[in-house]
Amino acid sequence: MSKKGDLRGQTIVFTGQPKSSEAFLEVERLGGKVQAFPLIRTQELTNQDDIFIIKLPSYDWLIFTSQNAVSAFEEKLTRDQVAVDNLKCKIAAVGKNTARALEKIGFHVSFTPTTYSADEFVQQFSHVSNQSEHCLFLRGSLAKATIRTGLSQQVDEWTVYETLPDVKNAVRLSTYIKEHPTVFVAFASPSAVHIYATEIAQEIGWKHIKIAAIGHVTAAALLNHGAAVHVQATTYTWLALVQEIANWKDDLYS
Repeated sequence: MSKKGDLRGQTIVFTGQPKSSEAFLEVERLGGKVQAFPLIRTQELTNQDDIFIIKLPSYDWLIFTSQNAVSAFEEKLTRDQVAVDNLKCKIAAVGKNTARALEKIGFHVSFTPTTYSADEFVQQFSHVSNQSEHCLFLRGSLAKATIRTGLSQQVDEWTVYETLPDVKNAVRLSTYIKEHPTVFVAFASPSAVHIYATEIAQEIGWKHIKIAAIGHVTAAALLNHGAAVHVQATTYTWLALVQEIANWKDDLYS
């Protein structure tokens, strides 16, 4: 019988790269082991920079839904020598880690939804904004149209980074699962799910692993591919997912 929070004997495979080490450290603190095979990689896009750097002061709100967008935006501000203090736009962020990343580079975050999803964002944003305000959504190449189509305000979109598959890590992960078929594989995005489905699951399937997902959108992507979701974190962080896995293991063996 396992004790509360005991992950001894359990390996958690991360298919994304956490921005900090706290999730890895939590697995190890609970007695588990960590493996990381990020299935996606990002790189900054610059083809729209000349348009939007000049227009930044004209926006009432800047909207961020990922830490990757914050990192790419910081690169642009540094390269074009734009001081954060000179930007008077209000800032909206989906997720506490995204908000934390923005605050780290000097922004004050005026709004975050109570649930860390774009669906909740569009429902709650009207409580802090009005229809006449002009918004800029700083997005990744695979972002859905939820923000643009769900808000009543005028929303421009600046694609600041692109998401690409990491095929080498997909091969490494496939090999690892063949050798360790009882691991917990953790997903944080539909993009990682898609790469796993196309590069790994077609050969080895989903049945031999336990699956954990951050959020309902990622969970839905897994279910659409025929995978069972054993653990789902409603708080959109890797740390919360680790804690949910520990609780699931407790429930299973208690």
